[in-house]
Amino acid sequence: MGHPHGVQAQLAWLERLPASVVVIVGDRFRYANAAALELMEAGQGEAFVGRAVVDFIHPLDLHRVLARIRRAEREAVSNPPTEFRALTCSGRQRVVAMTSNHVEHEGQGGVLAAFLDMSERAAMEQRLRETDENFQRIMHTMQDVFYRTDAQGITRYVCPAVKNVLGYEAQEIIGLPAAAFYPDMRERDALIAAIREQGFVHDFPGRMRRKDGVIIDISISTQALRDEQGQYAGVEGIWRDITQRKAMERELERMATHDDLTGLANRREILEQLEQALQRRRDRRAQSPLSVLILDLDHFKRINDGHGHAVGDRVLRQVVDAVEGRRRSVDRLGRLGGEEFLLILEGADADEAYRAAERIRQGVEEAPVDLGEGQVTHLTVSIGYAQALAEDRRASDLLERADRALYHAKHLGRNRVSA
Repeated sequence: MGHPHGVQAQLAWLERLPASVVVIVGDRFRYANAAALELMEAGQGEAFVGRAVVDFIHPLDLHRVLARIRRAEREAVSNPPTEFRALTCSGRQRVVAMTSNHVEHEGQGGVLAAFLDMSERAAMEQRLRETDENFQRIMHTMQDVFYRTDAQGITRYVCPAVKNVLGYEAQEIIGLPAAAFYPDMRERDALIAAIREQGFVHDFPGRMRRKDGVIIDISISTQALRDEQGQYAGVEGIWRDITQRKAMERELERMATHDDLTGLANRREILEQLEQALQRRRDRRAQSPLSVLILDLDHFKRINDGHGHAVGDRVLRQVVDAVEGRRRSVDRLGRLGGEEFLLILEGADADEAYRAAERIRQGVEEAPVDLGEGQVTHLTVSIGYAQALAEDRRASDLLERADRALYHAKHLGRNRVSA
């Protein structure tokens, strides 16, 4: 820009640039193209051209920007881009990126500076930082475990809450296959298959192994991730430790299906098991034998009347132990109520049922019963048995015959087996 005509030509050319360009001589703006005036909200330029540079730079950035301007003036070098906060004529703050070079302007050494408005990008970066900070804050405070894996099942992210659940630091897990923490790979395979088929799962049950080796119950809610081509790229989601909930559910189920006193299946449960056994028998092409025993303690009322119900309860548990010790492991025992019990023998015909009943009858008769305070007695049991017939459609059909057999055993004098 050494010759006036050349300067004017170059300035005309600068007016056409979309980038903001200014010329600085000394400490003042000597020229600003239209884009620069618009950026600085300067109208026709009177409020900008001729004013001091320091009026338009944020005080905290001023020292750094002036040092670059002085360097370009003095050493005739190009300064690499730098970002700083500029103040417009209306006082609005803008984030700009500036590059600067030495220039001769009207016979004086100055600086030619070009600006790009980075305010939107800076605002977006700030929003991203805030979003990331919020995300990290949530990840550090949540109780559930957020995780992400790639298409190969490698853990790429897991939140710090995993320490409270599995005992591992997040850094110990990232980079490892998620499957490494499953005690049964079939459960992991079932999860991935469900996600691939549906795209997501909600409250999917599973188990994981903690660092100390303890197996915990988990519930997983997750979805598939897709790449730009729509291909499966992994999963992300949340899983939570539901060990206590599952333990409570199992206890509620046990309470609903088991007798509190003896721990045996209660009436409802043992009758349901009998219905299922009959259904399995009907479903088989060659029907296998099925028999039942109904057991009733003889003269048990005398125990309750003479020693109280607390002793009676203890006696019942002792009798159950005697029966349990003489039944097959595959047989199922339940309490029908009071001192009456039902034993289901799948695969046992009438002869086998009779032998099983005799074994139990003798075992109960021989087992000493502790009444407390040094008192010991012996009890007996009457047993009726029956074998399932082809025409049996309901459990009651079989039970009625076994119950009649029990009544017959009682009628014959008790402590015996009858069909």
